[in-house]
Amino acid sequence: MFAESHLEVVARQAMAALDPTLEDEFVTLIAFLEENPELARVRRGRNAPQLGSEAHVLLEAHRFSASRNLRNPSVPATVPDVAVSKVLEAYYGVQNSELDRIKIEHQLSMAAEGFVGDLLERYIAANVRDHGWIWCSGEAVRHVDFVRRGSTTAMPWETLQVKNRDNSENSSSSAIRAGTPIQKWHRSKSRTGETCWDEFPAATSNPLTEDGFLIFIDDYFGQLRYSPAR
Repeated sequence: MFAESHLEVVARQAMAALDPTLEDEFVTLIAFLEENPELARVRRGRNAPQLGSEAHVLLEAHRFSASRNLRNPSVPATVPDVAVSKVLEAYYGVQNSELDRIKIEHQLSMAAEGFVGDLLERYIAANVRDHGWIWCSGEAVRHVDFVRRGSTTAMPWETLQVKNRDNSENSSSSAIRAGTPIQKWHRSKSRTGETCWDEFPAATSNPLTEDGFLIFIDDYFGQLRYSPAR
């Protein structure tokens, strides 16, 4: 049993007021950030709280809890590039009458692809929680999606970064992980479409599979469809 620091006590009180079921997880997250401040996400803006302050803990408590709520995929707001349509028509032979439909479907596809990453984290979180892994919802931690306490003084923490595809990691996150023991795993290979569930590095309450993930997605949108309006 670890004696809680002042900020951990603040974290527990803050989360008790928001969602008592998340108390222990959020306290563990704040403990991780206290010991690994270089991985804490610095919030920007004129009124952003100072890292390591009580105000910072309160902000992260709200983000940690709110990010667990069901949410909708974003609706594309960008204006399609007319030059792309011209290339589709002039080189790929797409009929002019089909271009508007393709524009819309492309925007929806991009939005859906971006949302899959969130669904992937939710699916994993539901199956690793019983093994001590904390989902870093709310993006309080840079380039880390899950953390848990380690079993030895030599490795006090374990960290895991998950990606949807092997080509979705940027150079900055690679640089961060190069100096820290962050495990990395991706769901699929971009060149072959092959999935990598059998290589998932953490213990789970149920075997993680592609079929299981797709069922989870169906169930998620089933809940979203019938949930009361927020």
